[in-house]
Amino acid sequence: MKIERSLREVEVLSLELQPPLLLDGSTRVADVIREMQDSGHGYALIMRNNRLVGIFTERDVFLSVLGNDAVLSRPVSGYMSPDPVCVAAGDPVRKVLLLMHQGGHRQIPIIDASGQVAGCVRHKDIAAYLVDHFAGHVLNLPPDPEQIARTPEGG
Repeated sequence: MKIERSLREVEVLSLELQPPLLLDGSTRVADVIREMQDSGHGYALIMRNNRLVGIFTERDVFLSVLGNDAVLSRPVSGYMSPDPVCVAAGDPVRKVLLLMHQGGHRQIPIIDASGQVAGCVRHKDIAAYLVDHFAGHVLNLPPDPEQIARTPEGG
């Protein structure tokens, strides 16, 4: 199957995804950051009454937390991005790629038919899928014509 066709036909939940990090909006920012570090996630999906209400990402840490220690003891709900862009469980990978490209997102939550979080797809998950399934295409891409080597190859 060609890359273009695969991206149109493969559903996002077919990708190998880590279980998402789900936390309550009342969780302190410091605790959310610790959970993100411990789990290796670059995000936390923020829940209220088992419903997704926001996302807190590494970018939020850089923009809202660094240099402002008072934030660390406050609830994450005040610093998350509310109503994040989401995809449905049956949406194709292509839709995720378009949303990531258009909105500059690195993680997009996946919502099932009942409105529950089914997962979260990261840019890394899509890259891994492409390398795993289309290694020949990805690894044999021509070099960047604008790139100039600083040292001779092998030197």
